[in-house]
Amino acid sequence: VSPGFDRNRSRFGLSQNRDRNQDCNLGFYPPGGAMEVRLIGYCVEGSLFLVYEYIDNCNLSQHLRGSSAKEPLPWSVRVQIALDAARGLEYIHEHTVPVYIHRDIKSANILIDKNFRAKVADFGLAKLTEVGGASLQTRLVGTFGYMPPEYAQYGEVSPKIDVYAFGVVLYELVSAKGAIVKTNESETESRGLVGLFESALSQSDPREHLAKLVDQRLADNYPIDSVYKMAQLAKACTQENPQLRPSMRTIVVALMTLSSSTEDWDVHAFYGNQALINLMSGR
Repeated sequence: VSPGFDRNRSRFGLSQNRDRNQDCNLGFYPPGGAMEVRLIGYCVEGSLFLVYEYIDNCNLSQHLRGSSAKEPLPWSVRVQIALDAARGLEYIHEHTVPVYIHRDIKSANILIDKNFRAKVADFGLAKLTEVGGASLQTRLVGTFGYMPPEYAQYGEVSPKIDVYAFGVVLYELVSAKGAIVKTNESETESRGLVGLFESALSQSDPREHLAKLVDQRLADNYPIDSVYKMAQLAKACTQENPQLRPSMRTIVVALMTLSSSTEDWDVHAFYGNQALINLMSGR
């Protein structure tokens, strides 16, 4: 997405879809909910161009481990970002007819605004399904590391593939690691983040092993019970059997409960950024 300016000098984001053979007609761009990046306009002459509202605070991946990761996101902000993104997915899964499936949920497609609120972006691979319909089969698109087994192996598409990918994002929020993790110093071997967390959560003392995976920049400034609950939710989202994964509606309820228990977490002792402290304190 490239930034641009309209005649009033207001910024917007411009995206070009060069593959006219993809499921990319305008019917595949859902009417915007509060937690989706808003589609402002489009042009269909030649290539398909889409004009979006401009989100100027980078994406979640950059905040976790990229150019914007100089100061770690507080734990309570991470929970709020998870809740915002979940609400965006709940909207396209539960409140549109036909149902939309994003098909490329990942931390790079969750944009963060100046108030550190999240919006789901990049519906270029979104697919429509009939309400109550069975899983569809389609050609493989998306990002390695976020694909569930039924999609990677058989191309089966249902809302539960977004749920799986969202579970990977939850693990990213806990650890600040990518969906694929290098497991040796020479970086010749790698392992999926899902497997890494499943191994930790299967131990006799999962909290102790989980603490080793938490973003080290947080030090001890997080409630371990909250982290454990988010990891357990991520585990439920990434179950191999798609029918056992929760719906996005259920995930939203779980994250609302988690958010209410972490919103009073004290950031003053850890963060020197006064603007961020004021934001967290509601000032």
